[in-house]
Amino acid sequence: MMKIVVYSSDIALIVRWEKLLKDYELSILTEEKELFLVKDSLLIINSELNSKNLNYIIESMIKNKNKILILDRTPEYKQAQSWLSKGVNGYGNSLMSSSFLISAVEAISNDYIWLPPHITTEFLKNMTINKNKKNLEEELFSGLTNAEKKVATLLKNGYTNINISEELNISINTVKTHIKHIYEKLKVKDRLSFASLFTN
Repeated sequence: MMKIVVYSSDIALIVRWEKLLKDYELSILTEEKELFLVKDSLLIINSELNSKNLNYIIESMIKNKNKILILDRTPEYKQAQSWLSKGVNGYGNSLMSSSFLISAVEAISNDYIWLPPHITTEFLKNMTINKNKKNLEEELFSGLTNAEKKVATLLKNGYTNINISEELNISINTVKTHIKHIYEKLKVKDRLSFASLFTN
């Protein structure tokens, strides 16, 4: 089991975490500068720290081979995305129950990512939506040639004819011909009706 280090400016939270994790060996840090000395540990941090250096601290902690669990009073999906993109290993509620906190510690110690159930559900929903959009695109583009699929994908992403020409290294006339064939095959008359194929 990794060493567990807790750091928060909120003493009540530290006391709470210490009580909930009584079966683990904890180190408690009281000063921000001590964070830079922590190595090979699981660090539990309150996201509401008054530090302007929180992103720098996170980067330094990761360089020191630490795993990081950020706890927030009101965890939100967007914030979870942000923390995970910075390399954080877990994100949850600073007041979560003992079973959730222990689950987070165990999961992260075993090289897993941990999120509260409602945020995990949101991630899964968004993955499904993105997969469904990809399936829709594949279905719509199934009757197109490979060249037309490339043009259609760029067109869907808002590229102009000139942008498509430059991206695919083909002439404007070739782009226009591909677009004409795409519209005919998909039974649309212009960019607006083409774009409407991808909106719910």
